[in-house]
Amino acid sequence: MKVKRENMVDYYTFGSTAELLLYLGIERETLFHRAKLRGIDLNGTYTEEDLAALKPEKNAYLGSLNAETEAEVEVLKMKLQMLESQLGYKNQQLEDRQEHINTLKSTLQKAEQNLEKTQTTVDQQQHLQMATLSQLDKVTSRVQRIEMEDEQKKHWWSRKKKKD
Repeated sequence: MKVKRENMVDYYTFGSTAELLLYLGIERETLFHRAKLRGIDLNGTYTEEDLAALKPEKNAYLGSLNAETEAEVEVLKMKLQMLESQLGYKNQQLEDRQEHINTLKSTLQKAEQNLEKTQTTVDQQQHLQMATLSQLDKVTSRVQRIEMEDEQKKHWWSRKKKKD
């Protein structure tokens, strides 16, 4: 497209009808129909008024689209609100579950600490029991030795008494 200015009027020149169609954004049949209705000669050079007359009427098209589009927009807004609501609910669920996980982790740590303390206590008790058993064995063997010595002494005295 070339633009040329003469006497304060801009003239637009198109190399082909296809180029004009691309510029206007309409179909070939529509172009010929509008040119015939408005008395515009399709010679390749057009004024701004000619081009405006050949362009599609935006307001009429937009009017029909507005009603449909507004309805679609409302539906989409409702869907968006519903999705945002679901997202909020899911986020709350995630926060609740994360809090529950943190509580469980804390409980697990305390349980592991208690298990360690219990294991230490059990180990200490076992060592104490072993030491007590060892001392008991020593005392028992000492008592048995003393009883044997007493028995032997008894026998010695009893023998002596019998002889007398």
